[in-house]
Amino acid sequence: MLKKTLLGLLIGGCAVASFAAQYKMAGYPIPLMIVDKDNGLFVEAVKEMIARSGVDMEIVVYPAPRTVENFHKGEVDGFFPALDVLIEKDKAATEEVIYVKEDYAFTRKGEVEIKSIKELEGKKVGVTAGYPYVNEIMKNPAIKLEVGPDDISNMQKLSKGRIDIFVVEEKTGLKALEQSAVDNVTYPAGSPLSQQKVYIAFQPTDSGKELAAKFSAALSEMKKDGSFGKIMTPAGK
Repeated sequence: MLKKTLLGLLIGGCAVASFAAQYKMAGYPIPLMIVDKDNGLFVEAVKEMIARSGVDMEIVVYPAPRTVENFHKGEVDGFFPALDVLIEKDKAATEEVIYVKEDYAFTRKGEVEIKSIKELEGKKVGVTAGYPYVNEIMKNPAIKLEVGPDDISNMQKLSKGRIDIFVVEEKTGLKALEQSAVDNVTYPAGSPLSQQKVYIAFQPTDSGKELAAKFSAALSEMKKDGSFGKIMTPAGK
């Protein structure tokens, strides 16, 4: 009886193992962009790239620090969204960007609009934990940074005057503005504080370079046939 039980467990374990994906792609939560492993604008785009590339790959979602750490340790084959400011090692990457991250200064209505990083100096500036901001903001000792747990909290703090400025990517900032239900906040559309190219990073190995080439081809194809634009533009926006 014991032998049969052990045999059953062994067979069951092999069956589970056989369903494990060959590659693992990690992402980290971003409102609207990465809701979970199945939902979000970036997730939908990456799922389409996986399908077009014909690779056996699963998407997993971890907190931002763990995602980057796992990539540096080689525990995942790739991660998204990747930015140069996050990566401290050689990498393979998609040749075309999946996005350009533009951070804006959200302020209270009636106050001076902030359009440059220099104007942040001396101000109490809210940022969101885990987000990849440029070093010109994060390492500037003249900027009084206040790290908040999420975008909605930061938007509410700004509305109530607990911070002077909230720096955040445009789409996620507008989503937080909508969800926080505040009506006294604005931002200078078209005048970002910073811009960062966003791409999908892979390990600097032969297989990583092969994956990068396949994803680059899929992304290029998606941009040409319009499917990428449709994914990245939510209905009604």
